[in-house]
Amino acid sequence: MSGRGGTKHVRCYAAGVLSFLIAGCLAGCAFGGAGDAPSTASTEPSGEPAPIVPTKGLEIRDIEAGNYTELEKRLAVARGLVILDDSGPVDGPEVGFRATATVSAAGAYTVTAACVGLPDAQIFVARPGSSAERLAFDLDCSGVLSQVIELQEGYVVAGVTRRDPTGPWTGAVAGVRITVE
Repeated sequence: MSGRGGTKHVRCYAAGVLSFLIAGCLAGCAFGGAGDAPSTASTEPSGEPAPIVPTKGLEIRDIEAGNYTELEKRLAVARGLVILDDSGPVDGPEVGFRATATVSAAGAYTVTAACVGLPDAQIFVARPGSSAERLAFDLDCSGVLSQVIELQEGYVVAGVTRRDPTGPWTGAVAGVRITVE
């Protein structure tokens, strides 16, 4: 097999063996497709069907999109380096948001918060695991809250306080930015 034709046969044989191995590996994989049976709602450990979460209608999504646009305009007044920036719905089954950021140096930070689509809301700023360092801010949704607070080095969490997590969607939103000069 040291002639020219011998190495050709060895290469063909090696390619065939490799193809066989690849085909065997792929045959062992499970691929989900359109023909798969859908999972049933009764797969909850309790044996009861999983709760059905309603979806937002097109009208509510349009209102919410307009409210997010207005919210962004209001939060744009925040100046400085942004260390935390988040927003979310303030009503309905998916109410709320929660964001975490790292404070690299202790000092003065500015919390800028606003809400659109309802009269008021409440956001919080806290250090994880410390109830003593939790600040709650009541927002009047006709304006923007901007307040300087002292933060220690470490993590900071900000979010919206749930008002009525089972209530209907209205498209109302709230947001918070924490900045440092």
